[in-house]
Amino acid sequence: MRKLGLTAVIVSAIMFTSHVAAVGGAAEDAVCFVLREHGGKIALFSEKTEEPLAVYDTPLGSLYPADIELLREGIRLKTRVEVTRLIEDLGIE
Repeated sequence: MRKLGLTAVIVSAIMFTSHVAAVGGAAEDAVCFVLREHGGKIALFSEKTEEPLAVYDTPLGSLYPADIELLREGIRLKTRVEVTRLIEDLGIE
């Protein structure tokens, strides 16, 4: 069994909740933000833009491998509150 970081568990719960909402009939376009790897750094994007809204100084390699994998895929978030919570959980600066 692969060891997951606390953040990976939190993100999995957020993603599961988002999936359940989409399956339950909620609009899938409700997701507004994507936190992902960009040029070796962590960046926050609006789903509708190619340019990052913010780029963070925290090295990608300082995170748990499972968290890095999620960031490479892109973590979709609905609100700024979710963005703030995830950035704090990851220890991103």
